[in-house]
Amino acid sequence: MTSLTLSRRKFLAASSSLVAAYAWPSPAAATEKKIPVGVQLWTLRKELSEDIAGTLKQVAAIGYQGVELWFQKWPAAVELKKIVSDCGLKIASAHVNLKDMVDDFPRLADYHRTVGNRTLVIPFIPNYAGLTQDGWKKTIDDIRHVARTGREAGFEVLYHNHAFEFTTRVGDVEVFDQIFGTIDAQWLGAEIDVFFVADVGRDPAALLRKFSGRLKRVHLKEKSKPGEKTQNTELGRGTIDWKPVLAAAAEAGTEWYLVEQNCEDRSALDSIRISYEYLRSLGVV
Repeated sequence: MTSLTLSRRKFLAASSSLVAAYAWPSPAAATEKKIPVGVQLWTLRKELSEDIAGTLKQVAAIGYQGVELWFQKWPAAVELKKIVSDCGLKIASAHVNLKDMVDDFPRLADYHRTVGNRTLVIPFIPNYAGLTQDGWKKTIDDIRHVARTGREAGFEVLYHNHAFEFTTRVGDVEVFDQIFGTIDAQWLGAEIDVFFVADVGRDPAALLRKFSGRLKRVHLKEKSKPGEKTQNTELGRGTIDWKPVLAAAAEAGTEWYLVEQNCEDRSALDSIRISYEYLRSLGVV
């Protein structure tokens, strides 16, 4: 079932259904507890470049419980662990380059064990637009390899979507389906970015439900209203109907909500404060 030349019909027949391929058993208690809310730190990249500790203290003061690292260069693991802990935050997960996972996994694993993070997220395929069919085969094989390597080393390994996985096909099959339909759920989990699902015209709540049990992180990123100058905005100020999205994410067993935004209209700290207050108004926090 790993061939990238399968027709859509053969692919679906081989996997029974993509819903079944995506899913793990749904946790019974998924909707019985509060899901922690963190921030994907790419949102605060400017502030972090000036003052890591001071920025994280402000994140905690707003009410956020954790952070997701992005693939910048961070301080030594022991130092970063202390900074985050001193702020009363947890590291929910970390975006790490696929190439680094392929080429230098032992070093990367040592860093994240020391910092206290056990969830590694493949965030992007940098050269996706230029990949041939053979290039996609190798890329998906690389994802499969690092997912298995990570799981065997005691990490959760997740894949984070953008829009191109839905709009790019290999043969007759979307890249999104190739990744999650051909890589075993026991190795690769999902971090679904709601903005990109909505941006390609899909129903985010319906997609999240397909990942019951396999869904570990959800990026809460708002799609702006038509005619606005930016693509995304603060939660509750755009077009996404968040109540069914959040309900579906909880039912599917996500472990963290992670707020993310480009923050082009105001400071990032003001933006994440507005988004947090919106989540508070819904009873999420």
